[in-house]
Amino acid sequence: MNSGKGAASSKTETEDEGINGTGIAAAIGAVAGAALLAWGIGSALFSSPEPDAGKTMKAPGRDYRIPRADFERDPKSYFKDLRK
Repeated sequence: MNSGKGAASSKTETEDEGINGTGIAAAIGAVAGAALLAWGIGSALFSSPEPDAGKTMKAPGRDYRIPRADFERDPKSYFKDLRK
């Protein structure tokens, strides 16, 4: 039989199908790139429109944190309410 010829032809068929390390790595890279792109677009579309929403500060005279934007908007009323 032609056992040597069969082995050579199966290697050629595998190469013809494009199943090799480079093709698999390229496919994985493309999927990872698409996932990162989708995550970036999703976070841009669904993020908070107010940029200061997450900033906090230690409350003056207290042992907890408060939103910085609330304090900066009206510090006078904060200190007035603090002394009640």
